[in-house]
Amino acid sequence: MKANQISNYIISLAQNNPEENLTNMKLQKILYYLQGFHLALFNEVLFEEEIEAWKYGPVVSKEYYTFKVYGNNSIIVPETNHSFDYLSDKQKKFINKVYGYFRQFSPVKMMELTHEESPWLDTYGKSQVIDNELLKDEKKERKEAARFLLIDYIYDNELTDSSNVDAEDIYEY
Repeated sequence: MKANQISNYIISLAQNNPEENLTNMKLQKILYYLQGFHLALFNEVLFEEEIEAWKYGPVVSKEYYTFKVYGNNSIIVPETNHSFDYLSDKQKKFINKVYGYFRQFSPVKMMELTHEESPWLDTYGKSQVIDNELLKDEKKERKEAARFLLIDYIYDNELTDSSNVDAEDIYEY
C-alpha cells in the first residue's frame, strides 16, 4: 500500500470533525505512529514508503511535499466520495484507533513525542531513513502503548484472527 492512500483516509477522518486541526506536521507524525504500531503488532509495514528523520521529526517525504502548500494550516481537500475499498475493515479499524488517540495532540506536541523515541533519536543526524527494524524494535514501548490504545484488539476476533499476530505475544515484553 502507498502512504498517500493512508494519508487520504486520515484526511477524510479529520474532515469529518470540524474542530480537527490536521496539519502537514501532524499528518507526518500520525503516519510514523501508524507504521510503528503496525510493525510492532503485525510484523509488516502498513505502507511501503520510507520514513525519514528530519529536524522536526519523522517524515514521509513524498507526503510532506504533497501537503507542503498548506504550511501550518489545516489540510483541506475538496470532498470526494471515496469508499476507501483498498483498505480492509481491519486496516480501517486499526487506523481509526491510532488516529483517534493521537488526534488530541497538537502538531508541536507530536513532534516532541517523536523526539523522545529511539527511532528518531538513533537516526537523526546519522542517517536520513529511519530503519523499519528500529520502529519495530521499539517493542516494549510500542506494545505497552498498544495495550492502552488498542485494547480491544485482544477482544476482537476479526482483528486477532491473523497468522501474523498472536494476541498473547502483543503483551509480552
